[in-house]
This record gives sequence, C-alpha cells and structure tokens, in this order.
Amino acid sequence: MRSLRARLFAATLAALALTLALTIAIGAVLTRRQVDQSQAANIARRADDIAQQRRQNVNYKRDDRVSGSVRILIQPRASFAKLVPNLSKDSDGQATYQGQRQLYSYRTLPHLGLLLMRPTSVQSAAWRPFLGDLLLAALAGVILAAGLSFVVARSIVRPIRRVAAATRALAADESHEPLPTGGTTELASLAQAFNQMTEQLAAARQAERDFLLSVSHELKTPLTAIRGYSEGLADGAFEPEEAARIISLEARRLERLVRDLLDLARMNRSEFSVRREPVDLAEVARETVRRHEAAAREFEVALTAEGDETWVEADADRLLQVASNLVENALRETPAGGAVTVRAEPDRLLVADAGAGIAPEDVPHAFERFYLYDKADKDRPVGSGLGLAIVKQLVTAMGGDVTVQSGQSGTTFEVRLRAQLRGVDDLEVGAGQPAKRV
Repeated sequence: MRSLRARLFAATLAALALTLALTIAIGAVLTRRQVDQSQAANIARRADDIAQQRRQNVNYKRDDRVSGSVRILIQPRASFAKLVPNLSKDSDGQATYQGQRQLYSYRTLPHLGLLLMRPTSVQSAAWRPFLGDLLLAALAGVILAAGLSFVVARSIVRPIRRVAAATRALAADESHEPLPTGGTTELASLAQAFNQMTEQLAAARQAERDFLLSVSHELKTPLTAIRGYSEGLADGAFEPEEAARIISLEARRLERLVRDLLDLARMNRSEFSVRREPVDLAEVARETVRRHEAAAREFEVALTAEGDETWVEADADRLLQVASNLVENALRETPAGGAVTVRAEPDRLLVADAGAGIAPEDVPHAFERFYLYDKADKDRPVGSGLGLAIVKQLVTAMGGDVTVQSGQSGTTFEVRLRAQLRGVDDLEVGAGQPAKRV
C-alpha cells in the first residue's frame, strides 16, 4: 500500500509535468511558426533586393544558380506557371519543385520573372536548436517540479502523521501535547478539531473515573450497615425484625447503586440519578442514626437524632446518602466520649460533632475531592476523601446547598433544601416529577 506522501508526490509531480509538457509543446509550435515567418521574411527581402538590382541593370540575363540553400531563377515568366499562381504580380508562398517542398518568393521583371526557392527542410533545421533549448528548460522544470512536489507532499502529510501519532497515544491512554494549529486552513481545522475531541474525551474519562470512585465510596455505607446489623443480630444486640428491616433497606440501596453502575456501562452515563419527591427530614435523621448506631458504639460516641417532622422536596435515598456521609465523617472526627447530633429543622438538616474542627484556611476547600483526606493525620480510620464531594454533588442536584461551620468546639454541616407541603396532592405531584442526573 502506497503512503499518502508518495501518492501526493506522484500526483503533484504528474500535474506539474503535464503542465510543463503542454507548455513546451505550445512553445515549440509558436517557436517554429516564428522561425518560419522569419525565414519567409528573409527570402522575401532577398528577392526584393535582387529584383531591384536587376531592374536597375537593363543588361541582365537569364540565371539559374544556387546561393547557399537558396536557388535563384531568372526565367521567362511562363516557366514558373506550375509554381506561381499569378505570374503578373509579386507573391510569396510554398510550392513543390522537383518533388521537394519549397518556400518561394516571386518577383516580376521586364519580360522575365525572378523566383527564389528554399527547401522547407532547411526551415526545420533552423528551429531545431530552439527545440533543444526548450527541452533543456523542460528538464530543469521537471527537476524543480519534483522538488516542489516533495515539499508540498511533506507539508501536507506531516500534520496528518502528527494526528495519527496523537490518535495512537490517545487510544493507549497516554498523555500528549496539543497539536499545533498552524498551516493551511484545512489542516489547522483538523488539528483544532482533534484537540477539542481530546479535551472532551479526557473530561469524559475523568467524569467516568470520578463517578466510579463515588459509587465505590457509596457502596461502603450500606455494606457497613449490613455487616453491623448482621453481627449485632448474631450477638443478640438487635431484634430479628429490626435487623431484617435494616438489612433489607440497605440491600435495596445497594441495588440502586448497582443500577447506577449498569447505567454507566450501558448508556455511557457518568452521573447519579436523582428523584424529586417529598421527604421528611426528621425521618431521615432517625434513619441515619439507626444505620450508624453500631459504628457509634464502636467509636464510643453518642449518636442522637433531634427535630420534628419537616418536609422538603428531595430524593429520600440520596438525602440519606448525604446524611450518612456527614455522620461517618463526624464519627471519625469526634473523640471517644463525645457526641454527634443529627437535627432536622425547617428546610434544613444539620450534622454536628464535637471534634477538633477544620482549620479556617481549609474550610473553603472542605467539599473538594481528597482535599481534607490528604491533610488527615489521625489515629482513627480515615475515609476515601470522596464523601464530602459526593455530598456537595448530590445536594446541588436536588436543588439545595450545603455549608460548613467549624471551630474549636466542633464542626456543623448544614444542608438546605426546598420546602415541600405535606399532603396527598403534594405527594402525587412530587412522585411524578422526572428524575434528574448528577
């Protein structure tokens, strides 16, 4: 298979060579015509000179001689009847004499005629040197065309090869520098389009990795609750009905997370699904406390839920994820003997701990991925660094906002959501709202 550069080189060279050949052919024709016209003009001038001399010399006689390549005939006019169309007036042209094509000039003299003839083969010999020069010029042109074709082909192929190399690097998930956008408009457009595609693909890959990390992080919460209740059930710490209810609830949450992963694989989606429905913040607080009671006992921390019934528009499962992430962080931050409170207030849910707090310079970055994780240096287990980032992502998707206040007495996270009136009509409207993606 021939390379693109070879094809471009051959095509450009062929086009230039064809153009040169056509130019040489036209030049040769024009050159020959000019030489012929010059030869005809020369023999005509010579005929005029001889005729004038003979007219001035009344004693001239018949003549038949050859001077160089020119045959000079002074004969009675009738002898030229087969060569000259009109014997009574001067004329120039071509005729056949003794089986050979001749270029002639005829002039009338008193009682006689003057005829100068030159073989046309002499004309061909006269313009052949010009043809040789044209061929040399053509050869130089072909060489120049070959060099120009090579440069043009390389200038076109080089950017395409850069794109091909960058594509291979992209397929291998290797980093590479952005392609230069110089050169012709088409090649610059190609490089620019490739750079945009690279940026979009990198962003999509990063979003997919972030989503997988988030889902992996969220899988730990229901698994921890299931493990805690199963161990508590084995130790007799929980009633079988209560343990079965919690384990069933957490299993359903696991199923939803698994569906998110399946959606990612099937639909190339890199986001969580979020519903809009009425949710009781007090119930979320109580459920969060129930699912983390075992962990709280392990950390020797008092975990309580406070607040009365208050309804907001949110996703119950996702809001429970938010509260669970905040409680997990609070339990890790609170020293033994401390307390963590989950409190429901109108339009907001608060999670407060009695830990050492977050440094003032770190508060603005609290919801960034891995920011607090990189700064952690504690004896207690440290999370994955994704929990607070997922909290921010989910709360924003539900149309709310989350903030943090921290000091020496502890840290309080506040989740604000849109209020939702409780009632049959409201429940039906809320349940019918389309799911959003985050």
